[in-house]
Amino acid sequence: MAGLSAALPASATEWMAWKGQDAAAPRAIYTQDTNEHGVMLTCQANGDLSSAITLSPGSLPELLAKNAPYGRSADATISVGDEASQQAKFRYVPAIDLVEIRSHAFAAKVFNAAVLGKPLNIDMKRETDIQADLPAPDMTFKAFAKTCATLREQSGS
Repeated sequence: MAGLSAALPASATEWMAWKGQDAAAPRAIYTQDTNEHGVMLTCQANGDLSSAITLSPGSLPELLAKNAPYGRSADATISVGDEASQQAKFRYVPAIDLVEIRSHAFAAKVFNAAVLGKPLNIDMKRETDIQADLPAPDMTFKAFAKTCATLREQSGS
């Protein structure tokens, strides 16, 4: 399999700072491989995480630029690797086939899937299930993690 990873484009393993973000201290990062589920992690002013994940492969910047006025609550379970699943409620945006994870605890599972190198599993009750292998942490991801940790310390969260 070592030869396979060498053949993949560099973008398959990278996180990018969202447009307009300081690359040295980003508060929003996303995966840029359009052949996989698009994943975004964001850090609020108090250091809490939130996330967005596409239900099918695609470009997050392109999807988020589209008009998607309607979203609804969706029951789901989430797990990382072989851990036990947890019940969750996410916001599903059907026009762009996107799941928003606003709970810090559940968005942290997305973050941890990347850190641990384990698959992220989301079972949507009425939609397509997600099993995503996230890119390993790179310099952008590490800068994001440091930014969020600093904000959490400053806010006392």
